[in-house]
Amino acid sequence: MSLLTQIALFAATLAAFMALSRWINHQVQVIGLRVTGSGTVTIMLYYLLMFPGILLHELSHHLTARLLGMRVGKFSMGPRIRHNAIELGSVTVSSGGPVRDSLVGLAPFLFGTAALLLVSYLVFDVGTLGQRLAQEGWARLFDILDGIWLTPDFWVWAYVIFVVSNAMTPSPADRQPWLVASIYIGIALVAVWLLGGLPILAETFRPQVIGALHGLTLGFLFTAAMNLAIAAALWVTEVLIVGVGRSRR
Repeated sequence: MSLLTQIALFAATLAAFMALSRWINHQVQVIGLRVTGSGTVTIMLYYLLMFPGILLHELSHHLTARLLGMRVGKFSMGPRIRHNAIELGSVTVSSGGPVRDSLVGLAPFLFGTAALLLVSYLVFDVGTLGQRLAQEGWARLFDILDGIWLTPDFWVWAYVIFVVSNAMTPSPADRQPWLVASIYIGIALVAVWLLGGLPILAETFRPQVIGALHGLTLGFLFTAAMNLAIAAALWVTEVLIVGVGRSRR
């Protein structure tokens, strides 16, 4: 597979993964509101459900800021209303410039990706599943995945994938420094290209880049498949709740 094809496949997988994650987050809260009828109770239940993922999200900010030598202030957990928005956790960090601020903002996604890859490859052996898929084709996907729920502690690891994948998306505050950092990186890449170094770098590291992207793609595909099953269950749950509500009227 060419580098361009692998990049396109990874980008499409990542986009689908993030869109599905946003939908699941929204749907969980919608179902909670329909069941409880209370926004406060729904927020608390959502917080308790997602707590491990939220904790990893905030700890990643905290640890990355410390590793980068930035001053870290208050670390807090717990749902609260702040600036007309729901805050599930926060870490106060002094600004360290656009690059370091961007790395701190991106930390939950990086830590979450690492956690998902570890679970996918070490627990569910996604590498072997990917090899079988390449050999046998997508038509045998369900046969390849058959029996995966027999993995020891399957539901525990499925829950870990669920909470981590749906809490790792950077918040609006996390994304604020990205624009400046992206401009800096873009200028650096243009400078390397003008100096003629980009083709050399691309050719030198092509196998490593393709291999890394392939591993990431498989990991995100597996996570998206797990989330897709959960999304289907959530959709059915909402349909049943709406149906019960209408029958009582």
